[in-house]
Amino acid sequence: MMAALIALAAVPAFGQSSGRTSDTIVLGEPLAPRDSSAQKRFTNRLIAPKGEWQCGLAVMYADFNSSNADYMLILQGLNARASFLRIAPEATYAFKNNHAIGARFNYTKAGGMLDSATLDLLGNMSLSTGDVDAVTSSMGGSIFKRTYVGIDKQGRFGIFWDYVLGYSRNRTQLASSAYSVKDKISFAFAPGVIYFPMNNISVYAGISIADVSYASTTAYEDSAVIGTHQGWRAQAGLNLLNLNFGLTLHL
Repeated sequence: MMAALIALAAVPAFGQSSGRTSDTIVLGEPLAPRDSSAQKRFTNRLIAPKGEWQCGLAVMYADFNSSNADYMLILQGLNARASFLRIAPEATYAFKNNHAIGARFNYTKAGGMLDSATLDLLGNMSLSTGDVDAVTSSMGGSIFKRTYVGIDKQGRFGIFWDYVLGYSRNRTQLASSAYSVKDKISFAFAPGVIYFPMNNISVYAGISIADVSYASTTAYEDSAVIGTHQGWRAQAGLNLLNLNFGLTLHL
């Protein structure tokens, strides 16, 4: 009888738990054990739990008009306009805490027009140009591996970086019958920041700062090939046209 009472006392009551279950998700919780050396140097907190789906949309728009800006005195009679639009929907799956893979579709369109401009170098030399009009459009897709680092204890703010493998096709059309088509394969590194204003909605900003690419360009005039070019390129630096602002729904 005494052995039976001891066994019953050792078993928790039905529906109760002596601690947190393994299925409990606590955003902002440290991912490293508290007694580890990593904990002493830096705490990576949970911000993207395993099994989470994310659906997002990144948009970038810029507009330029010479009538709304000031220029150096050497530019006279400048009349130019330009615009840039990028739309990039994406889907991401977290296969591990703070680690995700995703796919993205990119559409970009840019246009520029220069009616007239005169370059005057202190009266010693003068150059004029005008009637320049070009439109470029690009479509492509990419896959990426994303790593998050949660910063705050509430799991609302963090940083991330992407390794992106992508393909794009770009067509540039001049006002004349000449145009070019460029096929490009690239591998890029793009860091960013993320913030959760709501529990299931986040906003982020990211920018590509380095990439290696291979491009093949073919130039046409009246549907006839007039030139080709292929080559590798590696570059690093900040380009505002590579800046993306996005909104993500977390499921």
